[in-house]
Amino acid sequence: MYNKIKKLNVICATLSGLVLLFVTFSMFVDVILRYFFNRPSIWVTEITTYLFLYIIFLGTAYALQEGMHIRVTFLLDRFNEKVIRIINLITALFAMIFSFVLLWETSEMTWYAFKENWTSPTMLNAPYAYIYVVMVFGSLLLFVTFLCDTALKFRAVTPEKETEKG
Repeated sequence: MYNKIKKLNVICATLSGLVLLFVTFSMFVDVILRYFFNRPSIWVTEITTYLFLYIIFLGTAYALQEGMHIRVTFLLDRFNEKVIRIINLITALFAMIFSFVLLWETSEMTWYAFKENWTSPTMLNAPYAYIYVVMVFGSLLLFVTFLCDTALKFRAVTPEKETEKG
């Protein structure tokens, strides 16, 4: 199962990178239109703001999978390997709780946005439900990645060994 999650994380991270390229190009074009032709677009600022949610939530689980999240480790150097493993397990459990709460809250917010037809109070009148749904998906993927990663650590199996078995 972890291999399937890892593949999905790679796909989402790739999609996140493509969205980042689109955002960068759109902002570049908007700057050119605004300052050289005095014709700013009406959609770039709002759309790129929403797309930043996609960039963040599609890439977070992949960052976890690859160990790219920021960690403060200077205190861990003072402990032996068994204590470090226990500390990492405890922090992973707290992180799973956080990601579950994030999943719950974003699901609830997205549900209300669908149910009550929330839209942006701008000229685009964008439906928030389609903007928020990526937060639910990304939070779910983050939670499942934490769950798999923590289960492997608890069993004292590294993700690399699990990949070799799968």
